[in-house]
Amino acid sequence: MFISFFLRAKALGMELEWQPNGAVKAILGPHYLTKVFDGRKGRKMWFNTVVGMHGKEHSSAMMADGTELPENVVKRCGEIIEEESIQFKWEKGDVLFFDNLALLHGRRPAVPPRRVLVATTK
Repeated sequence: MFISFFLRAKALGMELEWQPNGAVKAILGPHYLTKVFDGRKGRKMWFNTVVGMHGKEHSSAMMADGTELPENVVKRCGEIIEEESIQFKWEKGDVLFFDNLALLHGRRPAVPPRRVLVATTK
């Protein structure tokens, strides 16, 4: 069981470290801010959580030397995301299909009741 766990983690690009208290720490990264995915015609795509994870304990966005990104850089990334955002009002019966690798997506706060049905495909 442990061997398959370690092999799977390695296949996902993670390193695992046993902690003194018996816990395991999963280390994933560093990752580039953009990535070229197979089948995407060589297009670079934004692939990071700079804005959403900035300042959090497990942030994946940091400088190459391990220090936090400067606040002005994170702020500007947030501004660009807002400038490029498309917002629309959902109507009953609306359905949305999108390529999870081609879009930076999120949502605004919702007013209950909120019902989400999700299907993912390869």
